[in-house]
Amino acid sequence: MESNATLNISGLTSSNRLLGKVALLIGGGGRIGVETASRFLREGANVTLVDIIPEALEVAVLSLKDAVLVQHSKTARILTIVADVTLEAEVEAYTKKTVQTFGRLDCVFLNAGISYRSIILTSSIAGLRGTPGLILYSGSKFALRGLALTAASELGSYGIRVNTIHPSVLTHTSGVDGPMFRNAWSPEKLEELKRCMPLGRFAQVDDVAGVVVFLASEDSKFMTGGFLKVDGGCVSF
Repeated sequence: MESNATLNISGLTSSNRLLGKVALLIGGGGRIGVETASRFLREGANVTLVDIIPEALEVAVLSLKDAVLVQHSKTARILTIVADVTLEAEVEAYTKKTVQTFGRLDCVFLNAGISYRSIILTSSIAGLRGTPGLILYSGSKFALRGLALTAASELGSYGIRVNTIHPSVLTHTSGVDGPMFRNAWSPEKLEELKRCMPLGRFAQVDDVAGVVVFLASEDSKFMTGGFLKVDGGCVSF
């Protein structure tokens, strides 16, 4: 794990649903990570961004400066850490550093987000129905749903909630323009799918981020074992 940095930010909040909370975002340099971090900050939370690519974290911090009002403050609201999440020692190190910096840890979002009070697993609409051409991908996403249901029944007595979110195709580089979807579906097929969607478009990163913030907040405190579609009605037809 490499050195880390903090950024002093004071941002306008939407409703202070996460005021005083601390969120750890794995893959924090990606587009979903940055958008989710922005939403957490606006809701009053402090955030740690973890990514294996230092340049991605640098870009993320610049993006978040634009997303929230920057003021000089003695309280750092963003901590960035370069780490490999496949190494147990580094996972322990950045978790410990987060608690040392902010004094607590309430939510961890892995883009399959694991929280100390709420586990949020990012699946897909491919985890709700069969998807031709995506047999391995679809199978892995169905597995996440089974994992969530089992974990919800096992962890409920500890006050830990487990839910899955199921986005449709995302309009960014790992979504519509990603090689997995280009190989599975032609541009014509994607346009046909878009036309059939009740809301007439694919999901965007802020659509996903808003649902993650909801599941991390007390607004969802009696929800567990559930699944939330972020699909514009795609699975309704």
